[in-house]
Amino acid sequence: MNHAQAAQIIQANQEHFNKVAVDGGYDSNPFVEQVTRQIAEVIRESFPFDEESTVLLDYACGTGQMSRHLAPYTRQIIGADITQGMVDYYNQRVYNQGIPPDQMRAICLTGTDSDLDGQKFDLIVCSQAYHHFPNIAAVTKTLASLLKPGTGKLFVADLMPYDTSIFKQHGQGQGHQGHGHSHDQGHGHGHGHSHDQGHDHGHSHSHSHGHEAHEESHDAHEPFQGPAVVRKGGFEESEIQTVFTEAGLVDWQFIENAASAEMKNKRVELFLAVGRRPES
Repeated sequence: MNHAQAAQIIQANQEHFNKVAVDGGYDSNPFVEQVTRQIAEVIRESFPFDEESTVLLDYACGTGQMSRHLAPYTRQIIGADITQGMVDYYNQRVYNQGIPPDQMRAICLTGTDSDLDGQKFDLIVCSQAYHHFPNIAAVTKTLASLLKPGTGKLFVADLMPYDTSIFKQHGQGQGHQGHGHSHDQGHGHGHGHSHDQGHDHGHSHSHSHGHEAHEESHDAHEPFQGPAVVRKGGFEESEIQTVFTEAGLVDWQFIENAASAEMKNKRVELFLAVGRRPES
């Protein structure tokens, strides 16, 4: 993917997710809420949370659904996203709940090393975002570098392989493969950032630019399709394991059915991949 294509993906993701934020995010989507809750429960069972010390990065945080599920078990949660609208929505909800910013806040990623001020995290969660990234290897390396050496763990949840026909509308074409975000400097998230230097943010979905793609529904509350989705059809375990290994992560774990829910009368399953940053 060249820089021009990456820039188009970034812009498409930002436009799409700013609209989603204005519409209230995915908070009202029962599928997203169900699988997010299930994934959060598995993460809680898989990591020794300490509400006095655990610092968590919710990468590609969106409106903060995952953050809200895990916040009671942490000392601090930082959400990170490339979409300002999502970040504003996240922070407004935190403010409305009376939670201090030093305990929970979101930042809008710019693709620079100063975004997180060199902070390291006990765990990083990236849920339902890898299918937005044009370069999951770069994103994974970036996230691995943000973990505390020796103990920090990365948790990535996304779609198991699935039949893409469940997202077709009224028998129309092949849909949108998506527009992820790609940042050459690397830092991720939101829905589609990919940085060549390893700081990848976001969700990226490759996008078919045929006419049929533009005829499909652009419902902002329909996950896993549309102009913000780069990757369609889910991920094989071997693909995720490869990028974890290349990022230097160890203690590989892959939970095949970490979450599942009905969508368009079909069962869709999500995996949870886990890796730890070694001491050196």
